[in-house]
Amino acid sequence: MKTSIWHHTADKQPDKSGYYVAYKSYSMGDDSTNVGYYYYSAGANSWRDSSIHSAHYANVYYWSDADPEAWVNADPPLTKRPRAVAANPALEIAWNNIQEAIRQYEIVKALT
Repeated sequence: MKTSIWHHTADKQPDKSGYYVAYKSYSMGDDSTNVGYYYYSAGANSWRDSSIHSAHYANVYYWSDADPEAWVNADPPLTKRPRAVAANPALEIAWNNIQEAIRQYEIVKALT
């Protein structure tokens, strides 16, 4: 399972223009919420449904640097990939440290 860190658009916007996995909320003329690929224009500091100039604006609340398309290309289905060798304890410890750091960040963020 791949995980990613989500950013609130009020706290951080992407560094460059491009498509990002994002959560879109309700906005004028759009009564639906959705998670999908949305285009961020760094020059205009705005989100749209696509990169074309006349695309509708998207009311994005959360976005992620995650790139699921790259994950799919790098991680073939279980039936086609070789069986993993032994688990690596160092990777498990490192992953647990990351999870704990995120948990502590969320606590500090909630308190400030």
